[in-house]
Amino acid sequence: MRSSQFIAGLFACLLVGALFVAPAAAVDSSSDDMPEEAEVGTTVEATVELTQLFDEFEQWTLRGETNMTNVTWTVRQFDQAGNQVDQTSADGQSVETQVDIEDGTNRIEVEIRGTAPEIENLSYDPPQQFRFAEFTQVREGGTTNAIDSYEVHHYTTDSKEAREAIDSAREATGSSGSGDAQESLDSAIDAYEAGNFDNAIRNAERAENEASQSATLRTGLIVGAVVVVALLLVGGGYYLYKSRQQGPSRLR
Repeated sequence: MRSSQFIAGLFACLLVGALFVAPAAAVDSSSDDMPEEAEVGTTVEATVELTQLFDEFEQWTLRGETNMTNVTWTVRQFDQAGNQVDQTSADGQSVETQVDIEDGTNRIEVEIRGTAPEIENLSYDPPQQFRFAEFTQVREGGTTNAIDSYEVHHYTTDSKEAREAIDSAREATGSSGSGDAQESLDSAIDAYEAGNFDNAIRNAERAENEASQSATLRTGLIVGAVVVVALLLVGGGYYLYKSRQQGPSRLR
């Protein structure tokens, strides 16, 4: 009986807790032109579309944030017929705009244009990224719900060259089975993440050469083994043939 009462009480607590949990933002976001990567110091731009704006709340504030520099935001609100009902423009790394169902807003387009920032922490896998845009739903009273965040890989000319060398070495090393090649590849990745791109390229090239040598040696060993087996088969067949020729005939 006590066990049943305990289970019933626990279920009731969980149910009450679930009722008081703040609902997650139901706002949808998407982008058709979000870049996958950007070179440090270059201009980057994309447009994010927000829909399902009032599934949870009829009035709220849209907040956008980015790690880019020299940023310009343009926020346009459209009604169900596609007519623009409001526009907000701002400079800086954040923007806020009011969203109200009474305005007839049906969807929002946010155009972000800025400069890809410097790399703070280099990472080979996963590749280092910066926050292109992060959107939050802010309700009255200051409570917030995350909507979506967009991350973009950024690079310099040197980091890209080093990454490409490591990528090539990684592909070669994976199929070679060479311990030396793997060790050199690990050293290349360590050098990359330390910002020593020249060493990263040298170690990657060494890893690829060691992988190639290992693959060549392994191929040679396989060919040699096949030749030995073939010679043994031929020799065995020839010996059997000669033995039958020299043995006593059953017809005599």
